[in-house]
Amino acid sequence: MISALPGVAMRIISSFIGFVLAIIITIFIFAPDRLPVGYGFEPVPVELTVQNTLAGELLETVTGENARNLVIKNTSDKVLYNLTLTLRDKDGNIKQQYIEPRLPLAGTVTLGWLQNWKFEPGDQLEAAASTYYRVVWAL
Repeated sequence: MISALPGVAMRIISSFIGFVLAIIITIFIFAPDRLPVGYGFEPVPVELTVQNTLAGELLETVTGENARNLVIKNTSDKVLYNLTLTLRDKDGNIKQQYIEPRLPLAGTVTLGWLQNWKFEPGDQLEAAASTYYRVVWAL
């Protein structure tokens, strides 16, 4: 009777692991927006460009502060859920954070002086989304 316990315990553990995997796969297929941000098998499919505008250049000459904009574009063929953009200083401290719940195909997000985002040398921008792992750019 005692020797039957390890076999029963293994079947229970195997069944539990299978049940958990089934739930995770179901969520991955039917509700990707429910998955945690920053965990996946591919990097976040976004493109980052730095944009200077005429108003930003004027503001930069008047105030002396950096007035650039960052434009983040979805380059995948899918909607990105819970796109989280985090601006960090050179020490890794969070300066600003922006969350876009649903970024459509070819959708863009612009962050810059108009949204009170100020970039300094040494800053980093981190992008993360559901079902994708994080990508970091040095600014």
